Amino acid sequence: RNMTQLQQLALGNNHIGDDGAAALAPALGNMTQLQELHLECNEIGAQGATALAPALGMMTQLQRLYLGENQIGDQGAASLAPALGKMTQLQELYLGNNIGAQGAVALAPVLGKMTQLQKLYLGRNHIEAEGAAALAQALDKMTQLQRLDLGYNSLGAEGVAALARVLGNMTQLQTLDLYWNYIGDQGAATLAPALGNMTQLQTLDLRYNQIGADGAVALAPALGIMTQLQKLYLYNNQIGDQGAAALAPA
Repeated sequence: RNMTQLQQLALGNNHIGDDGAAALAPALGNMTQLQELHLECNEIGAQGATALAPALGMMTQLQRLYLGENQIGDQGAASLAPALGKMTQLQELYLGNNIGAQGAVALAPVLGKMTQLQKLYLGRNHIEAEGAAALAQALDKMTQLQRLDLGYNSLGAEGVAALARVLGNMTQLQTLDLYWNYIGDQGAATLAPALGNMTQLQTLDLRYNQIGADGAVALAPALGIMTQLQKLYLYNNQIGDQGAAALAPA
């Protein structure tokens, strides 16, 4: 309670659980100068997230919040949303917590207010197409975003189509992770025009997406004009020899 000047607190991977989160919350509420908080890998569920929310809402100076690899679910995400809405200085947010589509819907309005956010990690949340559509509206306002991780979210072709409408406007984005979303050829074709506008993109991760030859053919022209691209991950798809031939000139 006396560490009111603390700027960084790392408590990741400590198995604190919901009870520990509830016990920790009053102390966190006094740490109004905190700039970085690590609570990842702590077995925190919805109850723990609800207990933490009031304290997090007081951390208006927080710049980096790591809550990934917990299990807060959609209820926990909804509880955290009002607190996150007060973190106007937040630059990095990690929330890989199986929040589901409803959790993404709850978070989307506050994420849209985080205009300073540079890195957003929402991988492993199973937000599906419904959650992607909700997030798309928020992403359209995040003009400073440099890294976006939406891997392992069961987006499918429909979900990536919802995102593609705004991804093309995110010209500052340097890293885009869409691995393990089973977007298929249709999703790849929908994504391609947006990728062509991302002139600053340096890393693109499209692993495990069931992209076949047709998808590779659709992606090739966009990849050919992404002159800043340094890392491209396309393994564990089904592009075959025809797809490889299409990608070769790019």
